Amino acid sequence: MRRLLITGLLVLSLSGCGIVTLQVGDGQEGAVNAGRTGEAGQGDGGARLGEVEPGVLKGRVVDQAGQPIAGATIFADNQLLYNSNAIGTTDADGYYRVETPGSFTFHASGQVKRQLDGQEYVLDLEPDSDEPFAGPTGAIRNFTWKLAGPKANGQGHHGGSVLFYFGLDGANSNVFLEDEKVTLTLAPEGPLIDGSAGETLSVQAQRTPDGSGVQGVPIGRYRITASYEGSPLRIRLRNTGEYASEVVAGFSGVVTGVYQIELEVTP
Repeated sequence: MRRLLITGLLVLSLSGCGIVTLQVGDGQEGAVNAGRTGEAGQGDGGARLGEVEPGVLKGRVVDQAGQPIAGATIFADNQLLYNSNAIGTTDADGYYRVETPGSFTFHASGQVKRQLDGQEYVLDLEPDSDEPFAGPTGAIRNFTWKLAGPKANGQGHHGGSVLFYFGLDGANSNVFLEDEKVTLTLAPEGPLIDGSAGETLSVQAQRTPDGSGVQGVPIGRYRITASYEGSPLRIRLRNTGEYASEVVAGFSGVVTGVYQIELEVTP
């Protein structure tokens, strides 16, 4: 069975009924667009950060609205010594400070941990620069917690992936369905991972290396339906339960930081 992922830019457009319709553009890797994000280190924050300090990595972490995030973990990864990280944590105003001793090159990254429906999620932060830096020189790296969309470094997406497979039985074993003609509709059941209400997403599936479906969906719990060229499909969690007109599901971890919902659909 072929597996598919999205290979175009998915752009959010609000309709009058409150559904976000995602359309695919050409030539860019696809994911749900998280919308406008806040900028860390601006205004008073920029004044507090000051100038680059020798031997110090520092910066600020904010959410998409520009609000500070406390308790985020920042890693200064020594590029020469394996598994040798200097680690810092943001304060109540989202600021952090990590010393980068020695004549080494470092790379900055960050994560937040959040609980939703009894499961812990480890989510990568988006840096304002992904470039390595010299430890003795120091650097300022600000981060934003993005709920969705492709990562700026091209290595994956924020949020999770919703993937599907065709479940064919004896009654429809001769039916041929094209993955790209399947539309998934995801309505949030409760708040998203950041506590926001979220939007209903209507997504036309695309092929990717990981499976048929959509990447970069904000982590949450969703009521999901599927259709094929406008005709409803029956749906279930993969290899679980009976087919129905809809299913409610949250994201499961594949490896740390990678989250998926896997579905089966059938006529």
